[in-house]
Amino acid sequence: MPSIDYSIVICTYNPDERLLKRCLQAVDNLDKEGLTIEVIIVDNNSAVPVSSLPSVKAYAQKLPALTIINEREQGVNHARIAAIDKARGKYTVYFDYDNEPEEDYLQALEKLHEQYPDVAAWGPGHVWVDFLDGIDKAIEKYARNLFQERHEEKITFAKEPEWQPCYPYGTGLCTATFLLKEYVALARQGRFTLSGRKGNLLTSGEDTQMVLICIHEGYAAGVSPTLKLKHIIPGNRANHTYVVRLIYGTGICYETCVVQVFPEYVEQLQKKKISEAKFIRRSLKKYIKAQWSRDPDDEFSLVSYIASISGVYLALNKPIPSLINRITNSLKVG
Repeated sequence: MPSIDYSIVICTYNPDERLLKRCLQAVDNLDKEGLTIEVIIVDNNSAVPVSSLPSVKAYAQKLPALTIINEREQGVNHARIAAIDKARGKYTVYFDYDNEPEEDYLQALEKLHEQYPDVAAWGPGHVWVDFLDGIDKAIEKYARNLFQERHEEKITFAKEPEWQPCYPYGTGLCTATFLLKEYVALARQGRFTLSGRKGNLLTSGEDTQMVLICIHEGYAAGVSPTLKLKHIIPGNRANHTYVVRLIYGTGICYETCVVQVFPEYVEQLQKKKISEAKFIRRSLKKYIKAQWSRDPDDEFSLVSYIASISGVYLALNKPIPSLINRITNSLKVG
């Protein structure tokens, strides 16, 4: 049995030190009574080494179980795999450097693991998005949802192959470490190809696959209102341009996420795929509407639609129509 209860992982890439400091303070404030933890910070090839930041130096003194590892291969998934290799805890908790968990987060997890041993992945039922530098009111509602704000009233979990509303996002995700190590083994065999967010690219999916691998192995995944955290969003992400890129990046990779975990899902994808002509016709209709509209939600709807259908094409190894690529280039989603 692991002698460490929780491995807390914080992945970073050129972090805003205001956010990282709040995250580290929150981790330091966690109620660890009766628990043994380790904290692993992954520096994913930042321009300024994370180990040299004043806040990290300060908390290295406060958190004796803190380890900093450098992962030069760019991409969140590479950073997370490096952390999983290092993790010695029975469970691994991912706090992005812009997360601020409540003090009782670990204790709440302990109770959940005791009460629901068949649930291998837990996430927060309450996520509050804190727009640190403010945000345009015209996009705030959509952005809160996109940045994973949620408020669940009860514990819910499921074990279905396709994504369920109760499945946890990457923010504050806690997973049984032995399943994550299995995920890493499969990734190194070439089964999982998504790199996660990488530099300016906002494609993701590794969180989804980590949850789905639990389902694949016969466990459930869910959320609980007893798990609470803040998701801190600075000004360089709380804007229209970033929101459009994030919608596209998260939407285009979903089908690939699922089919790489559940290869039999291809049959359903074949049914979901629409013809190029229909794809182009519907996209142009949405594009024209978005061009004439003052409501940013119309552009967000367009980008979401193109990303989701393009994702089906990519998962089936089908080329995306050239006109669709021209539209996405005009929207600057890359």
